[in-house]
Amino acid sequence: MRVPCTKSGKSGNLVWQNARYGMICYKAFVPFNPRTPPQQAARARFAAVSQRWRTLAEAQHLAWIARAGTTMSKPRLGQCGPLTGCQLFVKVNVARVHRGQPQVDLPPAYLGQPQPPVLYPDSTRRFGQLPIAATLFLQTHHRLLAWPPHATRNTQHAPLLPAPT
Repeated sequence: MRVPCTKSGKSGNLVWQNARYGMICYKAFVPFNPRTPPQQAARARFAAVSQRWRTLAEAQHLAWIARAGTTMSKPRLGQCGPLTGCQLFVKVNVARVHRGQPQVDLPPAYLGQPQPPVLYPDSTRRFGQLPIAATLFLQTHHRLLAWPPHATRNTQHAPLLPAPT
């Protein structure tokens, strides 16, 4: 149900939220949680790394906090900001534990690890690889540049590929 209101959040057993075309309201519910073994394992990794943050020394905390000040969060609802030291610690170490690597006590900048190379200036993709459509476009563009120009329109069909030389 669409309503002209500006409240947001839970009120009694109703939830109000901003949607694409205005505010909406719906009955609150508890989402289904299947508690599968992989889900439970991921939650256990997250909990273990989060608990480990409390065991670090003060100097290590300060190093993570300093490094986290330069790392921005992913934009959500048009907002983003720097991470906290704990958030960066958990982000780095949960990924390492998931890959079977040991956890680190200092942020990557302090470990002297080189950053991964940027293959393309505008590459923000996970694997640093152009998508297939862009690759096909570039291949087609190179073939068109090698295509011999034709002086008149009434010539017979031009070959699809230039003749091998």
